[in-house]
Amino acid sequence: MSESELLKIAGLPQVVRLAWGLGGTTNRGPKPKQSTERILATAIQLADDEGLERLSMAALAKPLGLATTALYRYVDSKEALIELMVDAAVGRPPASAPASGWSENARAWALALMDVYALHPWLSDVVITSMPRTPNSFAWIESLLESLADSPLTESERLSAALMLQGTVRTYAAMIRSLPEGPEVNAPFFSLLPALGAGAYPRLIAELQRERDSVSGEFLFALEASLRGLAAS
Repeated sequence: MSESELLKIAGLPQVVRLAWGLGGTTNRGPKPKQSTERILATAIQLADDEGLERLSMAALAKPLGLATTALYRYVDSKEALIELMVDAAVGRPPASAPASGWSENARAWALALMDVYALHPWLSDVVITSMPRTPNSFAWIESLLESLADSPLTESERLSAALMLQGTVRTYAAMIRSLPEGPEVNAPFFSLLPALGAGAYPRLIAELQRERDSVSGEFLFALEASLRGLAAS
């Protein structure tokens, strides 16, 4: 690697260097006691157990046997920590099955991503402020783009379709997490809408008062409708 390339790497944000294995901890101070992998595994476990809102640098430092200030030698902000946690939590995407066809692979991709959100519910609490820049996040999009290569979509439409399917999974993962499953999905607030709305939302109220099996069922409907729409493009 040339000197100019090394300088460019050194100028990257620490979170990007850590995510891509380019080094990120400082050389100042004593030899590091912890690995980035253990720090992220501990942070993910804390978020799984207690939720993202309870995760702080101080809460993370304690089980690692570090002072809070020492943790900043490994990752320089909570925002960077969460970005790395997301990449570690989502892991690598499942391998596609070429013989299955693009829609089957896209469906399997979406269901696999939903499984990741079910395993790590805090993922739906992460606020997205920019395009992804970590390897596993790229790998998931690359995997879906590979499946969509055989779809009727043009090259310029495939990334838009991939982001749409990813957004569908994220939206319904948050709903599944926060809303009850089964007949109780419509209670108790929705049962008060006729009185609260004073007849202002007749069609919406009629739909909300219908018994629905589950929010998961709504996700499957949205996924199938999206795939049919893409097939018709």
